[in-house]
Amino acid sequence: MTSSSNPEIYVSNGAGLPGEKGAGLPGEKITSGGVADLLVSVRDRGELLEVRKSAVSIIDLKEPRRGPLAPADPSLWQFADELWRDSSRQSNGLLSAALGEQDQAREVAVSLPSNFAFAKVGPSNCGSEASLCRLWDEIRDALDDSTELVAVAYADWKSANCPAPDAVFQLAGECGFKRCLIDTYQKDGRSTVDHLGYSNLSKLHEVARQQNLWWALAGSVRKPIVDELQVLGWMPDCFGVRGDVCSGTRTTRIAHNLVQAWCQRLLA
Repeated sequence: MTSSSNPEIYVSNGAGLPGEKGAGLPGEKITSGGVADLLVSVRDRGELLEVRKSAVSIIDLKEPRRGPLAPADPSLWQFADELWRDSSRQSNGLLSAALGEQDQAREVAVSLPSNFAFAKVGPSNCGSEASLCRLWDEIRDALDDSTELVAVAYADWKSANCPAPDAVFQLAGECGFKRCLIDTYQKDGRSTVDHLGYSNLSKLHEVARQQNLWWALAGSVRKPIVDELQVLGWMPDCFGVRGDVCSGTRTTRIAHNLVQAWCQRLLA
């Protein structure tokens, strides 16, 4: 478990699992002098090129104007794929894509280029664990073998009509997942911390460790949370941000200085 006395960072292209070490490919870990990995969501070519210049470890493509995990335009997927093919992945971070909620994800997953290391599907309206497992199986079958599906939980799970976060993390471990992410379903200004509180998030962290899961904390995450979690003595493997690196709300443009501030905080 990461703590303020022994910080680690999963640096660019090192988005690995707890306890793993290697050369920075998916499933491997590089130890550095920071506290956690950083995922930044981008919605167009300009934002992608801007974030690509930074030390961000995972660049996630999605359309924030259409929901929590709405997919970006397919042309952006193709642009990113070509860009990564023409350059060294070691210096560009790993690509991730939001596929949408279950029906939309079923339609678009097969079109995701193989250069994407990760993909995510929203669990909304999966009212049972059995339903969620079936969805995961369908999306995994549709994705290229090189793309890893990340299990997603929603902090406001009752509004999303899906299993609770701890149940999702537990189920993900049982179903052979390596990574989980928690986000908010309703983008109403309330954060994952607002919904669950630090006590429940700490319990979720313990579930992830018991299941040997790398996990990301997203959902209106703000930079001061890094200090707050260090005081509490635990840390997720990754922070996922969008709104806190935008010039206004999560639907406005990403600001370079805000991305850099997050990178510098996590590399401190």
